[in-house]
Amino acid sequence: MLSVANVRSASGAASYFAADNYYASADADRSGQWVGSGAAALGLSGEVDAVVFDKLLKGELPDGTRVGHENQHRAGTDLTFSLPKSWSVLALVGGDKRIIEAYREAVIETLRWAEKNAAETRLVESGKVRTVQTGNLTVALFQHDTNRNQEPNLHFHAVVANATKGADGKWRTLKNDRLWSLNTLLNSMTMARFRLSVEKLGYAVGPVGKHGNFEAAGFTREHVMAFSTRRQQVLDARRGPGLEAGKIAALDTRSAKQAVADRGALLSSWQDHAQAAGLALPAMVEQAQTIANPASRTPASGTSLIERGKAWLRDFAERIKGNPADPLIPAHVLKQDRETIAAAQATASAVRHLSQREAAFPREALYKAALDFGLPTTIAAVETRVNALVRSGDLVPGSGEHKGWLTSRDALASEHRILAAVEAGRDAVAPILDSNEAGARVKAVAAINHGIDLNAGQETAARLILSSTHRTIAIQGVAGAGKSSVMKPVAQILGEEGKEIIGLAVQNTLVQMLERDTGITSMTLARLLKSWAPLLEDPGNAGLQAEAKEALGDRVLVLDEASMVSNHDKERLVTLGNLAGVRRLVLVGDARQLGAVDAGKPFDLVQKAGIARADMTTNLRGRDPQLRLAQAAAQSGDVHTALGHLEGSTIETAGDSALVAAEQWLALPAEP
Repeated sequence: MLSVANVRSASGAASYFAADNYYASADADRSGQWVGSGAAALGLSGEVDAVVFDKLLKGELPDGTRVGHENQHRAGTDLTFSLPKSWSVLALVGGDKRIIEAYREAVIETLRWAEKNAAETRLVESGKVRTVQTGNLTVALFQHDTNRNQEPNLHFHAVVANATKGADGKWRTLKNDRLWSLNTLLNSMTMARFRLSVEKLGYAVGPVGKHGNFEAAGFTREHVMAFSTRRQQVLDARRGPGLEAGKIAALDTRSAKQAVADRGALLSSWQDHAQAAGLALPAMVEQAQTIANPASRTPASGTSLIERGKAWLRDFAERIKGNPADPLIPAHVLKQDRETIAAAQATASAVRHLSQREAAFPREALYKAALDFGLPTTIAAVETRVNALVRSGDLVPGSGEHKGWLTSRDALASEHRILAAVEAGRDAVAPILDSNEAGARVKAVAAINHGIDLNAGQETAARLILSSTHRTIAIQGVAGAGKSSVMKPVAQILGEEGKEIIGLAVQNTLVQMLERDTGITSMTLARLLKSWAPLLEDPGNAGLQAEAKEALGDRVLVLDEASMVSNHDKERLVTLGNLAGVRRLVLVGDARQLGAVDAGKPFDLVQKAGIARADMTTNLRGRDPQLRLAQAAAQSGDVHTALGHLEGSTIETAGDSALVAAEQWLALPAEP
């Protein structure tokens, strides 16, 4: 797995990373290696010099130039690439050094990609800060082979210096945000490259897990955990759920890393431990070497190896053959090399996987999803395939604030159909009441029958529902704005006017809440759409359309929590409303509060496209005046003003905010 951390202090960092206290002196000449075009631009190559490295972490370049502010300079970023345990055991205990080099090469390839795509700096122009790409990193790469319990744990520290060269030739501090945000993708691409390498080395691999990780075939969980007491310590010490609890447990159980006094004795103890765990490492390594080097096979073993090879080819062909009719995999691609075919299959699967959840997604998310399928391909091949889909129009790139995002042609077409269906209902129905009458009547009914004094936003929403000439309308309301409260008098008035009202929600629990809060008879959206699926599949069927008009015509449909509905379901709902001639389809929700479980954000989409809308912006739940002001500012996106309103109720700290919060909480009296 890849972990990311800031190097806390330059002082002593060079000796920490480069000192020979992790592995044998035989590895010392490889303990530090310069990587990256930034290092090359500084004249740094080959073995890392501890003095130069130490100065660089303090912001001093080899020519004496300073980067950043003295005594306030972030030293660097430590990207720690760690192999899954089985591969560490095969490499360090089984003695297959080919695995070490394969992982080193995979890490370096990933670092090359990172400097091309994640190296950035900040420029100040006319008082404004702008982020620009630089395309270069200065990395000192260190190989380590034990954990704090002196168990086999092959990992590389890629220490990225806080310096990068701009297009103007000037060196500036590195903005490392993308290195942090892309850490799981960087791990996935490293493991994808490593997978290709170890398969060529003769090894079979196990199932692909989280972030592209996989163990070697032949290793059970018991085998892995036999060399993972450090991990077990962290698991045992974990005090609560989530990432932060894991970090606390890791720190609580961390002991100082001790130097290996006798490398030979440690290796011997590892080998004894492996044998006791039932691991025949020499046989595993020998078998892999034989598979990788056919010339070294004995005639007796040739037949089984040939059969094994044929079986592997059959399995591979089955995994990547693809569907000839798949529009995302043209027929000509299936005639190319296996890595290209695998990339096409993985990318097509990733597009469909992501499109089930979001109508648009970051390009990097597509890369990661494709790599994590575990097919024999690399980031370069996946990038090539994604670019081909963009050129063909199957993927459409975003622009402006969504630059770097992609959407599928199908998702874009679905959004266009939704907007067209909403537009088809514009000025298509008669108002139920005159606007002035609707306003006066709903306020009176709310006050007299329900004890509610409607505010301006609630009254506007009621007017729109009762007097609009558009079939589909939206009620955009922040959390706590009283959207359910306004529906009570509206439902009563609709009943008095002879209009049946049907409530809709995406879950049974929400259906129950809608009925409880408004008194409106409700059902799930899925139930409604399923009952009219034949009409939606055959919209030209006059008989089915007549049935729909009889059942739903002139009714008012109210969809609660509309932001939770996907593009697919929203398209079908609006289409059904038009076909059945419903009097009103009211979409109620908050575009910023809840998102659809499946792909798309159609509630936000129709609002941006100009649907008839009423806004309810007052949070009625907030009791404290300052808190209500803060909530209003936060809802409008003005975080600075929101924090200003909370100034008297907050504590500003330069330390660890989580610890300060915990201390404040523990200092409170036991009694309320």
